[in-house]
Amino acid sequence: MSRMRRTVLVTGAVLTLGLASCTSSSDDDATGSARGEAGDSIDEPPTPDAPLDTAAIDQAITDFLGPADGGVDVFVQRNGTVYRTAVGVGSNDDEVLEPGRPFRVGSISKSFVAVMVMQLVDEGTVDLDSQLSAYLPDTPVGADSSIRRLLSHQSGIASYTNQPTFFTEVLEDPTRSFTPDDMLSYIEDAAPGPSDQFAYSNTNYILLGQLIEQLDGMDLNAALAKRITEPLELTHTVFDTGSNPLPDDLVTGWSSITSDGDASHPYRAIATSAWSAGSLISSTDDLAIFLEALAAGELTSADSLDAMSTFGPAGYGLGLIRVGFGPTQPGVGHNGSIPGYSSTMAIDPASGDILVIVTSNEALVADQLAARIVSM
Repeated sequence: MSRMRRTVLVTGAVLTLGLASCTSSSDDDATGSARGEAGDSIDEPPTPDAPLDTAAIDQAITDFLGPADGGVDVFVQRNGTVYRTAVGVGSNDDEVLEPGRPFRVGSISKSFVAVMVMQLVDEGTVDLDSQLSAYLPDTPVGADSSIRRLLSHQSGIASYTNQPTFFTEVLEDPTRSFTPDDMLSYIEDAAPGPSDQFAYSNTNYILLGQLIEQLDGMDLNAALAKRITEPLELTHTVFDTGSNPLPDDLVTGWSSITSDGDASHPYRAIATSAWSAGSLISSTDDLAIFLEALAAGELTSADSLDAMSTFGPAGYGLGLIRVGFGPTQPGVGHNGSIPGYSSTMAIDPASGDILVIVTSNEALVADQLAARIVSM
């Protein structure tokens, strides 16, 4: 937290709610999907210098969680004032959820992968408009796709998570470890879509993860540490690749397809099949630091950040989504979901306002709470 320039710290109350039965279902795939803007625009935004209404935010979070299982962790920065709170429990043992614990954040992974790719661009190692085969000549998928089209989901490559056999095989053995090549095998025979239209595909970011490993000559987490987490001193951010230790205080998730809130339930198949497209673990604090560093130009060149923030008709750039703090306050960020979890993050680069929300129940859609908070 010492890296962030803030003036006031306001910590909301930490509440313990009784566990109740909450049957949920998710239409998202294992690594999440872009659901439009990370915070819906509002008709009457707060004035730019309005103080945080912490009581209203507390109530909105309590109402949002209601009787549902799990918990929610919220980080808000507005006009230099920071509000942090966690509500609910961190597991089915009724442990009180404290702010700043690590959660699985699904497709927020893609922003981290995109930053690493853009750093390779800045170093002159990668050309955005070169084909993937220039760097991965033996790839069985996406050889003719440009790096730019992979980053922007305009490659036409089918998403492996949409294939009929994918979820069946992930769920039938939750202890199985998947490899990136396993994911690519699901779509080797899938018909490609148009290469000039937006179509969200987790396969794009599996290929980009392989690109990073190939060019950096190290595994994904080593590259992440070298390029992002060590320079920014992020302490809770790591990909769950199935071969690395995980944070001891990882919050467990409630899901309709996994053992609810049970930390002992195997998550290996889900995590390893998500890999660079969605297996990231992080915390609200780490994500806020990442966003601030990204907007300040500490992670990429100005040209690369501009390319990442140039949005197509679908509101997707290169690993970033166009978000709205209000009709006159644009921002950038990403959202994510993975069984048992939902997340969203956003920053207004002009003001430095930040909103990060993570939940440990896929039915508690973080974007919905974000829309409430930005209207306050």
